[in-house]
Amino acid sequence: MERMEWKNLNLDIREIYRRIGLPDADSERSLSFRPLIEQVRLKALELIDARCIFNYFPVKVTSAEEILLDNQFQVSAAAAFFEGAEEVMVAVQTIGVRLVEESARLFQEGEMLEGMILDGCGTVAVDDVLELMRGMVIERGRVRGLQTGYNLCPGGRQVPLEVQKTIFQLLDGSQIGVVLSDTMLMSPVKSHSLIIPLGKNLSKPNLSCAITCEMCSGQHTCPHSRLKFKKTRESEASV
Repeated sequence: MERMEWKNLNLDIREIYRRIGLPDADSERSLSFRPLIEQVRLKALELIDARCIFNYFPVKVTSAEEILLDNQFQVSAAAAFFEGAEEVMVAVQTIGVRLVEESARLFQEGEMLEGMILDGCGTVAVDDVLELMRGMVIERGRVRGLQTGYNLCPGGRQVPLEVQKTIFQLLDGSQIGVVLSDTMLMSPVKSHSLIIPLGKNLSKPNLSCAITCEMCSGQHTCPHSRLKFKKTRESEASV
């Protein structure tokens, strides 16, 4: 099992705007919040403890709706995403508890706007770590001649929430301060788990490092959807 930490996250301003429900960062209304968002963003960077643990395990497709992980765990999954995979990278990541606790304190003291922005910064930080980790997996796979598949997260359409239990049997989340409840939810809440298939001939390869919304069943109704607001990182870069 490997461990990584990140000290210099970006926390893109446009992503923070999107997470607090203001997708048009250049509108007059959004710009009026810019000084406070910048202030809270700097505060968030001091509170984030971004870290993850991960490891690689063999995988085998056993049916259209099941896979075998590490030659011992039979779990439900959309097997089409694992066809052609030789192994999977399984990871648990978190940004720690300090930002979450400070956001809760702000809400309790009536500082609703600052608390909401700080919480949004935390969510952006989780995505930043996902993208950094995914970039690492893609590069390692490239060196080994392997294609990389999609991020598959418990609770999504492709992998049921119950797979969390298997992930925490494969990885010791307590090493980075993450625990799993009886309801399969992680604490701290700004934590994430995922499975990424790797293989020489994946049926569904994906070499993008960007976190996308295409596979989420709530993509058209989510208030933060990049698809809904057409705010993918690719489109922003072309502006």
